[in-house]
Amino acid sequence: MLLSKLIIKLQETFDREGEMETTCTGSTLPDGHGGPIPDVFESTVETLVVGEHPTIGKRVRLYL
Repeated sequence: MLLSKLIIKLQETFDREGEMETTCTGSTLPDGHGGPIPDVFESTVETLVVGEHPTIGKRVRLYL
C-alpha cells in the first residue's frame, strides 16, 4: 500500500474512532497454508524505518 493511501485510511479511522494502539498481524507461513495449528501473531508497531528493497525500491518498514 502506498504511504499516501495508508495516511488517508489512518486519518479516516482516527477521525471516526479516536486515538488507539496500532497493531500488525502476521504469520511465518505462506498465505493459504492449511495446517492444523494456525501460525499467527499480533504485535504493536514500534518503529517506522525508511529503506530500500531490491524489488519494490524505496519503502517504509514497520518494526514490531
